[in-house]
Amino acid sequence: MKTNKILVNNSDFFECVNELTTQITEMNYGADTYAESSEVGQEGVMMFTEEAHEYYNEKFDEYETILNNILNVWDKQAEQ
Repeated sequence: MKTNKILVNNSDFFECVNELTTQITEMNYGADTYAESSEVGQEGVMMFTEEAHEYYNEKFDEYETILNNILNVWDKQAEQ
Protein backbone atom coordinates (compact mmCIF):
# COMPACT_ATOMS: atom_id res chain seq x y z
CA MET A 1 0.00 0.00 0.00
CA LYS A 2 1.34 3.41 -0.99
CA THR A 3 1.37 5.87 1.85
CA ASN A 4 3.49 8.87 0.88
CA LYS A 5 2.17 10.80 -2.06
CA ILE A 6 4.71 12.17 -4.50
CA LEU A 7 3.80 15.84 -4.77
CA VAL A 8 4.83 17.84 -7.80
CA ASN A 9 4.35 21.42 -8.84
CA ASN A 10 0.71 22.00 -9.83
CA SER A 11 1.52 23.53 -13.23
CA ASP A 12 4.05 20.77 -14.06
CA PHE A 13 1.55 18.07 -13.14
CA PHE A 14 -1.19 19.51 -15.31
CA GLU A 15 1.21 20.29 -18.16
CA CYS A 16 2.17 16.60 -18.19
CA VAL A 17 -1.45 15.41 -18.13
CA ASN A 18 -2.35 17.96 -20.83
CA GLU A 19 0.50 16.83 -23.11
CA LEU A 20 -0.42 13.16 -22.79
CA THR A 21 -4.09 13.91 -23.33
CA THR A 22 -3.49 16.18 -26.33
CA GLN A 23 -1.31 13.56 -27.99
CA ILE A 24 -3.87 10.77 -27.58
CA THR A 25 -6.65 13.07 -28.79
CA GLU A 26 -4.66 14.01 -31.91
CA MET A 27 -3.86 10.34 -32.55
CA ASN A 28 -7.53 9.43 -32.21
CA TYR A 29 -9.04 12.24 -34.28
CA GLY A 30 -6.23 12.98 -36.77
CA ALA A 31 -7.18 15.73 -39.19
CA ASP A 32 -10.54 16.13 -37.44
CA THR A 33 -8.97 17.18 -34.11
CA TYR A 34 -9.01 20.93 -34.78
CA ALA A 35 -11.29 23.41 -36.50
CA GLU A 36 -11.48 27.19 -36.70
CA SER A 37 -13.36 28.80 -33.83
CA SER A 38 -16.78 30.27 -34.53
CA GLU A 39 -16.72 32.43 -31.39
CA VAL A 40 -16.98 36.18 -31.91
CA GLY A 41 -13.53 37.72 -31.73
CA GLN A 42 -11.88 34.30 -32.01
CA GLU A 43 -12.42 33.72 -35.72
CA GLY A 44 -9.46 31.99 -37.30
CA VAL A 45 -8.24 30.54 -33.99
CA MET A 46 -7.76 26.78 -34.19
CA MET A 47 -9.49 24.86 -31.40
CA PHE A 48 -10.48 21.28 -30.66
CA THR A 49 -13.66 20.24 -32.41
CA GLU A 50 -16.56 19.68 -30.02
CA GLU A 51 -16.22 15.90 -30.28
CA ALA A 52 -12.43 16.01 -29.79
CA HIS A 53 -12.84 18.34 -26.81
CA GLU A 54 -15.27 15.95 -25.11
CA TYR A 55 -12.84 13.09 -25.70
CA TYR A 56 -9.96 15.22 -24.36
CA ASN A 57 -11.90 15.98 -21.16
CA GLU A 58 -12.64 12.28 -20.57
CA LYS A 59 -9.04 11.24 -21.21
CA PHE A 60 -7.67 14.07 -19.05
CA ASP A 61 -9.60 12.74 -16.07
CA GLU A 62 -8.47 9.18 -16.83
CA TYR A 63 -4.79 10.12 -17.11
CA GLU A 64 -4.91 12.21 -13.95
CA THR A 65 -6.38 9.22 -12.12
CA ILE A 66 -3.74 6.87 -13.54
CA LEU A 67 -0.92 9.12 -12.34
CA ASN A 68 -2.56 9.39 -8.93
CA ASN A 69 -3.42 5.72 -8.42
CA ILE A 70 -0.58 3.88 -10.14
CA LEU A 71 2.41 6.20 -9.73
CA ASN A 72 1.10 7.92 -6.57
CA VAL A 73 1.94 11.29 -8.16
CA TRP A 74 -0.24 14.23 -7.19
CA ASP A 75 -0.28 17.94 -7.79
CA LYS A 76 0.62 19.89 -4.66
CA GLN A 77 -2.70 21.72 -4.78
CA ALA A 78 -4.51 18.40 -4.20
CA GLU A 79 -3.15 18.45 -0.67
CA GLN A 80 -4.80 21.76 0.18
